[in-house]
Amino acid sequence: MIPVVAIVGKSGSGKTVLMEKLVAEFKSRGFKVAAIKHAHQMVDMDTNGKDTWRFSRAGSDATVVASPSRITVFKNISGEPGLEEALKALGQGYNIVLAEGFKSTKLPKIEVHKGKNAAPVFKESELYAIVSDEKLKLKIPQFRRDDAEGIADFIEKDIMDKMPPDMEITVNGKPIFLKPFVKDIIASSILAMLSTLKKVGIIRNAVILIRNKNV
Repeated sequence: MIPVVAIVGKSGSGKTVLMEKLVAEFKSRGFKVAAIKHAHQMVDMDTNGKDTWRFSRAGSDATVVASPSRITVFKNISGEPGLEEALKALGQGYNIVLAEGFKSTKLPKIEVHKGKNAAPVFKESELYAIVSDEKLKLKIPQFRRDDAEGIADFIEKDIMDKMPPDMEITVNGKPIFLKPFVKDIIASSILAMLSTLKKVGIIRNAVILIRNKNV
């Protein structure tokens, strides 16, 4: 599973500013970063009259626009998606995913505290850390808003590095369910073999595609 951290907090607390700083910080460290934002209202970028809008009007459930530097996906859904559904749409190939919002997720959360003597939104037990310029009486790690480097260090060492090896297997396009101990054995074995290859370096993720030429 890709490491995911949700940046949460009240409206106007500075979540987006912190997300920007963390994306830039992780990119400077050589990570491939993805960002997901939760919107309370519908955001429609499928402009009236454009080809994608015409496909959607004709009944297409999903439309992909592939251009030289970007792939854009328009996908119809029923109901409000959670973070897990957004992650499935995102796909693989990232070292870290930063998600703004998604308060109900069970994945690691860091709250941006609005300050001005306001109480944190979440209980201390629900958070991995809190970002605030006010000194709060909490036992969890606390960072100032301008300390993007320190927050990124914490995410890398206390969340990313502590995640056990994980993996997904699909056969003929269908995901295969594996029990946790089987996943650990296969993932650890593959990582051990790959680490012996020259010029591999630090393995943050690996994608292996096998085609059976005998079928």
